[in-house]
Amino acid sequence: MRDADAPSRPATLILTLFWGSLLLSLTLPWGLLTLFEVSAHRRTMTEALKHVHLHFFAPGYQYFLVGLLSAAPFAVCAVFLLFHLGWRPLDRPRFVRRLAGVSGSLLLMLGISFWTHLSALMYPDAQGALVYLFLPYILLVLIPLGYGIGRLIIAFIRIVRPSETDAVEG
Repeated sequence: MRDADAPSRPATLILTLFWGSLLLSLTLPWGLLTLFEVSAHRRTMTEALKHVHLHFFAPGYQYFLVGLLSAAPFAVCAVFLLFHLGWRPLDRPRFVRRLAGVSGSLLLMLGISFWTHLSALMYPDAQGALVYLFLPYILLVLIPLGYGIGRLIIAFIRIVRPSETDAVEG
């Protein structure tokens, strides 16, 4: 394989973030449910996986639909990641700023999604399942908020600890 055929490091990072966010967001509710069954209901891992499997498409549970609903905003963010970071090479400071923004969005969305799914499992209620209908909209609103937080964090780091290239340029 020639060097020209090998994927560049930013392209590999972009694809890893893209597929990783999709896969993690899709499996997060199912993994949390399995771990909750093991820890709270004192089941073995085999019994917990069987419980998840039995209720995957069962009426009143619909764990598959819950996974798809929570993964939809992450798919939107992953597509945004592809278009925003792009396939053409960017200069390093611009790429780092954009990567920090997209990472901030993904981390904020992942944290809120984790907290929501865990809260719905820990405090089951008849109306508690409604959170799964509102979660995608909440996560969509958090994309620009997380992006701004990520960009602010990287700007603050650059102010506190300027790099050598900033000293040469300015």
